Amino acid sequence: MTYLHKEIYGQGEPVVMLHGWAMHSGLWRVFAEHLAVDWEVICLDLPGHGRSETLQPYALEALVDELALAVPEKPSHLIGWSLGGALALRLAEKYPHKVKSLSLIASNPHFLSAQDWSGVAPNIMAEFASNIQKNASVTLLRFMSLQVQGMLDMKVSLKQIKTALQECVLPELEVLMSGLQILQTADLRGGLVALALPVQMIFGEYDSLVPVQVGEQCKSLAPHIEIQVIAEAGHVPFISHEQQVLALVRDFLLRSDI
Repeated sequence: MTYLHKEIYGQGEPVVMLHGWAMHSGLWRVFAEHLAVDWEVICLDLPGHGRSETLQPYALEALVDELALAVPEKPSHLIGWSLGGALALRLAEKYPHKVKSLSLIASNPHFLSAQDWSGVAPNIMAEFASNIQKNASVTLLRFMSLQVQGMLDMKVSLKQIKTALQECVLPELEVLMSGLQILQTADLRGGLVALALPVQMIFGEYDSLVPVQVGEQCKSLAPHIEIQVIAEAGHVPFISHEQQVLALVRDFLLRSDI
């Protein structure tokens, strides 16, 4: 079993949080601590990220199987952001007895655009991958900064992002590229349709990675999904619009606890 670092806050029904590509749990520690007023919040560093060990092969199914070993046996609420949302979705599909509800923040079951689906253009993703290979830290900081540019409290959000980026070393290049490969190839739309549990999806209106149109496309596949859009938010709404996202997630969790 791969060692996965976890940070645990509060008491109550378990809520497991999975962060996004290239990051670690420190990015949404403040958000997690707010949720911990009402729940036991377990933040996991994904394999190869933060303080967690990596694994081989670094592929979707292997990641999900490792995460399943790290979450409580008791059914948990899962919250996933970006790549963490894709992993949470697949985990909920593959291990339904371990999942009570699913909250996906700025995540897409099929990240690349297609004729019938909104997403990132393949050439844009390829260019981003090339830039990561040239200078990962600069590329990542530039991308994250763009997600809060021009927003209220931009300086506060940028400080939180930069502090998190400096807290841990970046994942190895092999891990970064393998993570991007998952984002480029995974198609979890069928899994979303198959889920028989409460699902919430939160989108940022100005997200450059996950177009807001994805929400309605997901709802057309699975009408029971709850869709919320945070006005003027980008890809990190839990930082730039923390209180709005917190209110939506808390309300969803309270209703899912019944």
